[in-house]
Amino acid sequence: MSRFYYHPEINQSTILALSHEESLHLKTNRIQPETEILLSDGLGSLYSGIFKGFVSQLAQVEVVGKVKKEDNAYQLWIWQPLLKNWSRLEWLIEKLVEVGVSGIGIFYCERCVRERISSTKEERWRKIIIEAAKQSGRIRFPILKVITNWSDFLTQCRSNNLNTIIGDFSSSESISDYLKEQSSFSLQIIVGPEGDFSEGEKEQLHSLPKVCFLRFSNQILRSETAALYASIVSIASLESKHENCY
Repeated sequence: MSRFYYHPEINQSTILALSHEESLHLKTNRIQPETEILLSDGLGSLYSGIFKGFVSQLAQVEVVGKVKKEDNAYQLWIWQPLLKNWSRLEWLIEKLVEVGVSGIGIFYCERCVRERISSTKEERWRKIIIEAAKQSGRIRFPILKVITNWSDFLTQCRSNNLNTIIGDFSSSESISDYLKEQSSFSLQIIVGPEGDFSEGEKEQLHSLPKVCFLRFSNQILRSETAALYASIVSIASLESKHENCY
């Protein structure tokens, strides 16, 4: 897909101003006035627009019309506990966007070393999602949820009403075998922290509806590696099922 520029609120037949970041990207690409460009709202719609020039260093774009609408072929949420190393977590967020997950959840549990997430850090993660989505040509951006209360996390997982997979290295059933038998296109995967969930947390996770504890791999994986591995295996299965429906 050709490069597009992001704006969260796009209305047809209007002139909008891109953000400082997007305006800088447009300037770096040496786009000339009256050139047609593509815009996305991150919600699955792609628009054509005409770059009109800069006003106060912000790119002004006249929206011409919608050229594409992308629907969800499947729904896949990945729930990742907070990691001690911020750079590993940011790497994971970027890669999860690139491989095609629908939602990324960051949550806190007993064995997480970090307890607080600043608004600055959460905003940085959202920018990583936008840049990774643009780089990989995704016009429907993943949703980011950050939950620092364990009870709120369980409530969110229940309200999602999705088939739920929880990583368990001791399980006799693998995620690959499980996915072969499933016909659903909706799934959420919960990855354990470094050091695994506490026994009390495991009991509460067992109470979630439509839950299965599955082995991701025959190797012991880091928490962030397990999240990426499980997402790739799941997306491959979900995309294959979707293609076979047509």
